[in-house]
Amino acid sequence: MINIYSGCRVCTIKGTQALVILSMISVETFKAMCLALPEVQEVTHGGSPAFRTKRRIFATLWPDQNPANAAITKPSANFGFTPEEQAAFCNSAPDSFLPVPGGWGRQGWTTVKLWKVKKKMLESAIHSAWYGAAPPKLQEQYRLENGLE
Repeated sequence: MINIYSGCRVCTIKGTQALVILSMISVETFKAMCLALPEVQEVTHGGSPAFRTKRRIFATLWPDQNPANAAITKPSANFGFTPEEQAAFCNSAPDSFLPVPGGWGRQGWTTVKLWKVKKKMLESAIHSAWYGAAPPKLQEQYRLENGLE
């Protein structure tokens, strides 16, 4: 089965297709979605909230203007994806996802427009970025607990 979220490590492992629900995502909802994942801490990065595992930051929230994409003046977030995940998300929802300009974007960093993205797509993106930032033992634990092996 072809998965519309083929860029998401978690969905690809599970092999399921998520239901898409249209809604605007608030800053509070975004924070709650990130903090719901295991071993996530909220920290400050560049003056804005960021979310990290012990290993690294996987998402930065920009409640106002996004310095990585100056044309974006509404709530957005940047995710650390692999370049393959970035391509999958940007191709699946080009109105919601776009590469960060320059070198960071070439490494996979991607902006999501919170006022445009569908909740299930955002959930998939958060899980994928988190999974990539999680330590290997936490990745393994997550796969086992969610039947993804």
